[in-house]
Amino acid sequence: MKKIKRELQHIGKNQTRNFLNLLLARPLRMSNFKSMTLDWDDVELVNNLLLNHSSWQDTKIVSQYESEFAQWNGSKYAFAFMAARVALSACIYALDLQPGDEVILPGYTCVVVPNAFKWAGVNTVYCDIELDTYGLDIKEVEKKITSKTRAILLHHLYGIVCRDYEAILDLAKRHDLKVIEDCAHSTGAEYQGRKVGNFGDVAIYSSEKSKIFNTIQGGLAVTNDECLAQRIQEYYNQASLPDENLIERQLNNVLLEFYQFKHPQSWWLGDIYHLLHGDCVIYTTSNQEMQGIRPADYGMKMPAPIAAVGLNQLKKIDYYIDLRRKNAQTWDLWCEKNNYQKPLVIEGSVPSYLLYPVLVEPEIKQNVKWWGFKKFNVSVGDWFTSHLHPVPGKIPGCKNADTAVERCINFPTLNQMCKFPAS
Repeated sequence: MKKIKRELQHIGKNQTRNFLNLLLARPLRMSNFKSMTLDWDDVELVNNLLLNHSSWQDTKIVSQYESEFAQWNGSKYAFAFMAARVALSACIYALDLQPGDEVILPGYTCVVVPNAFKWAGVNTVYCDIELDTYGLDIKEVEKKITSKTRAILLHHLYGIVCRDYEAILDLAKRHDLKVIEDCAHSTGAEYQGRKVGNFGDVAIYSSEKSKIFNTIQGGLAVTNDECLAQRIQEYYNQASLPDENLIERQLNNVLLEFYQFKHPQSWWLGDIYHLLHGDCVIYTTSNQEMQGIRPADYGMKMPAPIAAVGLNQLKKIDYYIDLRRKNAQTWDLWCEKNNYQKPLVIEGSVPSYLLYPVLVEPEIKQNVKWWGFKKFNVSVGDWFTSHLHPVPGKIPGCKNADTAVERCINFPTLNQMCKFPAS
């Protein structure tokens, strides 16, 4: 009864705001960062999957998903897990990183990244970033290398290829270090005609609901090295599958996210669907993970129904990446007109623009949602609000990361009007 009362209060508040927006001739729906690649074809697929549990054990679907992603990505091997953070754990295992080894990673990342190393006993050494693309700063990386360093994790944040990409790869080669590419934000970004993730030893990608493509939760580990692929396969073989309750919950989240954020009438249907199915919401990062505690259900591989959603998303991934690139040009023009620095696109690279990051005045970031609604009638994001987002706190010695935390905001590159055309 209390739940229903809370939901009705929530609906009342939302619809009051919608009524005011209508009176003020404002849009009833705003751009969102989540689930903008979900369409009616995904809804139809999920409804069929929910009615046909007999297909849930078909491992051929998972193999097909891994094969098609690898082919699209230009990689020899791909392995599908329930999250990119699990794919990272598989990569740590594949590289045989041992307790006491050190890995260098950006002091501006999501907390789940250092958690994966922590749970493997590997020591994390944080390094400052540069502010052109928010990637590792090569000069700072060189200072952090010790006799215990075994690997470097570099990321391509917001879908932009990191400025010092080649320099870091060369540095790693000179010091006989392994390179893990964190491509959670940058699926589809390219460098020198190849997709990022194919230049290091291993790479991870995300299909979490705020990423380039969407299975609500999900991730892949890739490599072009046969020996490393065998090691990832060992980890994969030991991983469990989620139970049917969790699978069903994740499938229902596809429907919930579509009606809340993508449906043409999401401004009211989203509230109704949340009232009926809000208790199945999946949150990306659990309280345990934010506290550095390994969840009991961590380490799972992807089951067939979720892989089926991934396969459907792959059919239109190029279409949506192209839209992101076109929409980023709007923010390029805004930056030029308003004297803000555009994110750097290094020579030979093609970003996938998960988001469009800009450094603004701290007071804007502090009120970024209100500012975005007032100025653009869109949701403007504030990734990241801390050095190890979303956990509060600072990492000493990362001055550029301090600046990014204080000043970096993110413009959306997809909105509700983006619709995949029927084939």
